[in-house]
Amino acid sequence: MEPTLARILLADDDPEYRVAFTEAMDAVGHSVAAFGTVAEALEALRTEAFDIVFLDVIMDGGGAITAIHNVRAHDPDIPVVVITGRSELIDSPLFTKGLRSADAKIAKTSTLAELSEVVRVLTKN
Repeated sequence: MEPTLARILLADDDPEYRVAFTEAMDAVGHSVAAFGTVAEALEALRTEAFDIVFLDVIMDGGGAITAIHNVRAHDPDIPVVVITGRSELIDSPLFTKGLRSADAKIAKTSTLAELSEVVRVLTKN
């Protein structure tokens, strides 16, 4: 069995996206821990080691805007990628100013190749 390339933490309230993301990233050698709430993801971050974090920008109970500060407080060096199903938000002030501390901002419609490239560049894997 191939070694895991990167250990990924995903917080997204869309169960279909969590499954699709997990299956796609697993297929290329990454390991994904996916959670439906920010609270669950932050708890996992406190108890497990991850190489990169993906956060949905808008979620019930708080999305990336809230979560990114908690992730950075826990580990200021872990790469954080903000994802959205609303591609029109990518160039909005919410993304460009409110989430400026994110290492990358991408649409959920990104291809597997694009996702893999983001992970490779940000984790050196």
